[in-house]
Amino acid sequence: MYSDLLGAAVALSHISSFLPNLYASAAHENARRSHSAELFKKPHILIIIVDDLGSHDLGIHGTGIHTPNSNDLAYNGVYLDNYYVLPYCSPTRAALLSGKYPLHTGLHDIVLPRSAAGLPLKEETLADLLLRGGYHTNAIGKWHVGHSSWLQTPTFRGFDEFYGFYFGSEGYFSHDHNGAYDLRHDKRRNCGQGCSEVVDERDNYSTPIFAREAIRMMEQYAANTTKDEQRKRPLFQYLAFQAVHCPNEVPQEYIDIYENTTDWSDERKVYAGMLTAADEAIGDVVEAYKKAGLWEDTLVIFTTDNGGPTTYGCVTGASNYPKRGGKYTLWEGGTTGDGFLSGPALPKLGVPLGKGRFPHLFHVVDWLPTLAEWAGVVPRNLDELDGMSQVQSLKEGHATRNELFIGYVTRFSDNTWFGPCLRYKNWKVVQGDYAGPDEYDANASGTPQPMVGGQSNSSYLLYDLEKDPMESTNMAPDYPHVLEDMIYKLQLYQQSYVAPQINDASDCPFPGFTEYADFPPVWEPWCHNHPQPTEVTCDCAV
Repeated sequence: MYSDLLGAAVALSHISSFLPNLYASAAHENARRSHSAELFKKPHILIIIVDDLGSHDLGIHGTGIHTPNSNDLAYNGVYLDNYYVLPYCSPTRAALLSGKYPLHTGLHDIVLPRSAAGLPLKEETLADLLLRGGYHTNAIGKWHVGHSSWLQTPTFRGFDEFYGFYFGSEGYFSHDHNGAYDLRHDKRRNCGQGCSEVVDERDNYSTPIFAREAIRMMEQYAANTTKDEQRKRPLFQYLAFQAVHCPNEVPQEYIDIYENTTDWSDERKVYAGMLTAADEAIGDVVEAYKKAGLWEDTLVIFTTDNGGPTTYGCVTGASNYPKRGGKYTLWEGGTTGDGFLSGPALPKLGVPLGKGRFPHLFHVVDWLPTLAEWAGVVPRNLDELDGMSQVQSLKEGHATRNELFIGYVTRFSDNTWFGPCLRYKNWKVVQGDYAGPDEYDANASGTPQPMVGGQSNSSYLLYDLEKDPMESTNMAPDYPHVLEDMIYKLQLYQQSYVAPQINDASDCPFPGFTEYADFPPVWEPWCHNHPQPTEVTCDCAV
């Protein structure tokens, strides 16, 4: 037992040996302002999402997986020590794009293929907001926040151009999902039926495809704008890699890198190859930004969408060690992961560059208000957001938030729900007997529907994450007053609870795949019942 705890402590502290504390020497902030900084108005923004990334997989954690480009961004940026996401794909992406918890959008679950669910059209997305602020906006890669209607797709949600797939997973080479093809190029705003093009990338691996398209869009932007125009109308790219989500597929050359790692399973070697390929693609994108002359004004946001799937669902070779649980759970292994800021724009925004770690709570919903402040745009629904701007915290080192709502999770195989769950300071509470299926109980029992938050007749789990980061000891019997306060908080969140969306096509039946000449069957939006969203226009004076 002692050796396990010691090993866990070493793993948790490994990153600290590489990343000195961000604010240990924050008494001096470099006041130097170069000529370029004086001209700087707002940054280019590059968001990179690595799908299903385990929190013990990047090379910065001493894992042996080769991720030199991601490592370099983290070493020279600000690593978020207490970074929370949602326990699976769609809710995290919707939260990032809307600044709202699933609690308030109803998108508590993964959007299924034949489903009309998605991020509600009334929500202003991060792309909508930045478009109002004068940004050029691109989305590349995975979408997965609605696909039944064209109005749910990226170019109707604030993006000028999209190249990628609408669903949550597919073959890396075949681009097939459940018997039909899903890879498209939406070339302009509001690019729906008759505009959206099915692109033939069969046998081409998706990771370099998405890097190639991000580079193409960026180079096109750079070639068609002057430096002055770029300062007034910067670039926003949302690069959501398919990697390292299942299926476990990667060109053999990347697996061969790890052939002599004899203590790894074959599954872990393939996964490592997938992550190395993704890291190589990230390096290609960064190098292209440098060659195009955009890098010096670029802010990079790196995030996972959930913990690695280690015990349930489409399990890969991911690791969340030493955290408990993984994707599809409310344990820390499912709801925390790698997140950091980097890029030369950081010091121009007043954030010390290369100083290491940010120790305070940060939730994925915080990106929208944080980026809005840096872009100089006020969200239309500012008073409704769950996200909080972390700008001053990142500059000065204090905590913006001491509480966050972790939410709910469903085991989709039997529609069993777990939660609700929240964190307050060092305390975490889970309503119910389990936080989801994990290595200790893959068949953990939940409830048919999400529980009413704060019910007096419920059981509760209470953890002190400061002393027990592996969530091994339930402290509820020992701290009844703390538990009472946490239950009250759950009751407050329950007051604004929005129930899960209907995750099927009952309101708009799926008519079947679309047939194209000389092409396999294709997934295509089929529902025409959605109301037209509010038109978003660019305020170029912002």
